[in-house]
Amino acid sequence: MDHQLVAALLLLLSRRIYSRSECMYVVGTLVCPQKPILAGNVQIDLKDEDCKIFGCTLLWKTYDQMGRTWSQSNGSFVISGCGADFGPFNVPDPYITIEHECPSILGSIIESSGSTRKVQFALTKVFMPKILNIGKVFLDDSDF
Repeated sequence: MDHQLVAALLLLLSRRIYSRSECMYVVGTLVCPQKPILAGNVQIDLKDEDCKIFGCTLLWKTYDQMGRTWSQSNGSFVISGCGADFGPFNVPDPYITIEHECPSILGSIIESSGSTRKVQFALTKVFMPKILNIGKVFLDDSDF
């Protein structure tokens, strides 16, 4: 391997000091109108999309896990976590992933009862000390 390439890689790895770290605190409520019980004990992940600026053309595609939680029996949840992106002006690009079993009102032919579905959406970049309240998230696709 070329010595200049190795030196450049080491410099990049050692320069983590120039990364920008931000933390989020997100609150919301999951809603499954057809079967409200399915809005409880649902896994919610807070992630940071790292390759947004470069269009995912990097050799590595990383999506940093910022936080994970499960909703309460009434669907309410609180999730928090921190993410860091390289560069002083590059802030994290947060999004949420929710895995659930709430049936869709769109009535997909492929979907069967009890099947796990995934919902993913970007979040507004509201970092701590502010709190981001995303309100109600309808898991049955009724908000489309």
